[in-house]
Order: sequence, then structure tokens, then C-alpha cells
Amino acid sequence: MTVTVTVAGSEPVVFAHEAERRQRVAVLGTSGHAFRNYLPVLPFVPVEYVAQWDPDLARAEAFARQFGAGDAGYDDVAALLRAHAPEAVWIATDEVEADGRTVQPRLIAQCLAAGCHVFCDKPVASTAAEVRELIRLRDGAGRTVAVGAKTMHYPTYSRVRALLDDPAAGFGALVSLTARYPLTVPPRGGLPHADRARRACLGHVWHPAGAALRVGGPLRRLHVFADAGGRNAVVAGHFRSGAVVGFHFPRTKSGFSPLEHLEAVGEGANAVVENAARLTYYRKGSPGPYGRMADMLSPLADGPLRWEPELSLGTLYNDHNFIQGYGQSLLHFTAAALAGRPVAVGTLEDALEILKVFEALCQGPDADVVLGEG
Repeated sequence: MTVTVTVAGSEPVVFAHEAERRQRVAVLGTSGHAFRNYLPVLPFVPVEYVAQWDPDLARAEAFARQFGAGDAGYDDVAALLRAHAPEAVWIATDEVEADGRTVQPRLIAQCLAAGCHVFCDKPVASTAAEVRELIRLRDGAGRTVAVGAKTMHYPTYSRVRALLDDPAAGFGALVSLTARYPLTVPPRGGLPHADRARRACLGHVWHPAGAALRVGGPLRRLHVFADAGGRNAVVAGHFRSGAVVGFHFPRTKSGFSPLEHLEAVGEGANAVVENAARLTYYRKGSPGPYGRMADMLSPLADGPLRWEPELSLGTLYNDHNFIQGYGQSLLHFTAAALAGRPVAVGTLEDALEILKVFEALCQGPDADVVLGEG
């Protein structure tokens, strides 16, 4: 029997110059992500870029000129907010406080106090406690706040989640998930995060933890197995749903090898995402009696489905900022902020779950951590 599968797809993008309404945005930070992944998406999001901040005024002015804000470069956030009153602020900075913590909580709080919606690239904070305070500030301000955790917006991972959510897809409930990413597991130690290994983990834990959260939901428990230097690790645990999760963190892999691999296993079906961009859905079916089938070709209705981007044409779906979810995260945030509603993916609650994973990893090899419910 042929089953028609209906899953969520993307809508055509309305270019900024075509939009009936454009949100006035300022950008805080001149990080590599700001330069490569967020500001280049400006033409495809219904926004008007009005000002740029960085503690290095020359960099702020250079970014403002290059990306279309003219001479509106600032090294003072308060002065920028007073002069331009942006409706929304995008934050993408590598700056840290004197004690090694990220500056994002302070910047988010300042922008919320000024009445702005806020999109903040990871790391949003250094601790789960800081995120809980940001949730309180967001709720008090009544503004939209989104987290730039790109794997939560990968088209491939979003499609896996859609397969899980659609009964007609035949995937069934999630039973197990494995995810690979070359993450460093830091040595046991406290906060703040002046330690280089903990800083590296804080900057990158968002990718594997965000992927697992997007597909399987919040985690309940983790056990860390790592080598002496934390360069290679396996972390096993459970989602709150009861499904099993396994992370592989091979930090010493080849630099030429793809970083990511994800497999979600359901009830008689599974989905594999390779190198972020290639998704294969192995639908429920039987290869026939063992040892008696002369070929491996299943009926068409049972055959695997594969999605991967076509790379010959100059389109958004094969642009790295849309393959990797940066564009989708900004489109999702901007639509929510313009409508005055919360985001559904990449919330501060999601950031809280990811920071709880980070804090579990900071307990070091052999840690067995219950992440809890809140």
C-alpha cells in the first residue's frame, strides 16, 4: 500500500525589498558568525539594518559601512539604542566579561529594558542560572527572544522532527538517537569559564545538544565516558520521553572528515542525517524471508527516501547559511517578533536545556548527572 506522507516544508522567502513591513534592527558584535552567517542574510529577511555596535569602534564602523548602515557604527550600546530606537537587536559577539563569562546576558537585559525584541547567537549565557534570569526578564518585558542555536533550524533535523510528528509517515515514536560532533569534554571544574577547555565546550555544545533537543526533546539523564584528556568521549543517557540517546565526541578525528552525523530510530523505521545536508529516511518495510531473496530492491512504496541539496544553481536552499539554519533562525525570529508572539524553536527554554547539558559535561569524565525537569 502506498502511504502519502505530509511533512512541514518551507515557504518561499520574501526578499527584504519586497516586504510590506520591515523591522528596524541593530546588530551588536562583529564576530565571525556576524560577518559570515547573519549579516549576509539581511537581503532575505524583512528587516532594515540601522546600526552596528562593537567595543572596537573602527570595526563597528567598518561593518556598518559594508552591510548597509552607513556611518551608524557605535562603541556604546546605550548611545546606539537612544539614537536609533531599533525594534529588534541581533547579538553575535565573542566578547567576554572580566571573569570569563559571556557578555550576552548583560546585552540581552539592556536591550529588553530598552523595549527591543532580541535574537542572540550562542552562547546565550555561561550558566543555566543566567538563562533562568533571562526568562524572567523576557516575560517581564513582554518581548520576543530567540536563541541562535543553528542545528535546531537545520532543514534536515527539522524534517526528522516532522517525520516523528506525522503519524502518516510511519516512523512511530522515537526509540533511540545517536549524534556525533567533535566536542571537547572539559576537566572537572567550577565556573566561571576562564578554563580554555570549558570555554570551547560552552561555545560548541549547542550543536550536538541542540540537534538532540530538536529531534528528541529535553534530556533527563547523562553519563559521561571520556579519555583522560577529554578529547574523545561517549555520553549515554535518556530523553525525558524515555528514548535512549548516545553522543559521540571524537575530538581527534581528521579535520577533513564531516563533523556531524545523526541517526534517529523509530519503530521499524529510521532516519540518517550525514554532514548536516543529506537526509535518508528508511521507511518501515521487510526485506523478505532471510536468505531467500535474490535482490535487495524493495517495492517503491517501501524504498528509502533521500533529500540533499542540488548544488548547480545559485539558490537559497544550497547556500550554506540556509543549509545550516542561520537564515531559517532569523526568518523564524523576525516573523514572530513582527507578530508579537514567542518563537517556537530556539527559545530561552531550549537554551536552558542546552546549558544543563553543558553543566553536566563540566562535571568531567565518569559523571552521572540527572538533568531534572526545570
